[in-house]
Amino acid sequence: MIAVFDNFIKDQSLLDEIKNDGSFFSDPGKYKYWKGWWAKDADNIYQRLTQYIFNQNFPLDIGAINIDGFEYWTGIQEAIGNHKDGVKFQDKLEMHLDDDVNYRAQPGYDGVRLTPIMGCVYYPEGFTFEGGELAIYTDGTDNEPEIIKAKPNRLIIFNPGQVAHCVLPVKTGRRGAIAINLWDKEPWSVANGFIKLQ
Repeated sequence: MIAVFDNFIKDQSLLDEIKNDGSFFSDPGKYKYWKGWWAKDADNIYQRLTQYIFNQNFPLDIGAINIDGFEYWTGIQEAIGNHKDGVKFQDKLEMHLDDDVNYRAQPGYDGVRLTPIMGCVYYPEGFTFEGGELAIYTDGTDNEPEIIKAKPNRLIIFNPGQVAHCVLPVKTGRRGAIAINLWDKEPWSVANGFIKLQ
């Protein structure tokens, strides 16, 4: 299942806050975990965005599911040769499935992947780029993926723990996104201090 929603955020103040927050992309690739608005008030922009998506404006009927919390992180890809301030980001993201990476890396790993139950990718405004499409292999990695353009204020919902996906190369400019995964049980990495609980 893939669902795509354009012009998703209607709240102009939230759009402006994300766009003008100079720290929004300050630590790309750093995973964080929030137990949700029912356990702790949203106290940063990432949590306010998560609450906006999943509590106030979730566009799908997914029935009653148990949610322990939300894993979130930002990501940046940029075209080769576009590097600014000596910082270099990869131009793409290799094909993968989302899971508890630290758990999988433990000695004696039993081969059972711990995965989120659902996830989404959101593209904030403020980036100019070409390429960087999200490729989702809904029919398996031996078949052609579904290609979804990365557009400002677009939300993509899918199951990243069960469906392989990647980011195709950014051809020009820099692309930013935030990913948010729902977990029905607290990830091992949170309980063991690998992912910061916020």
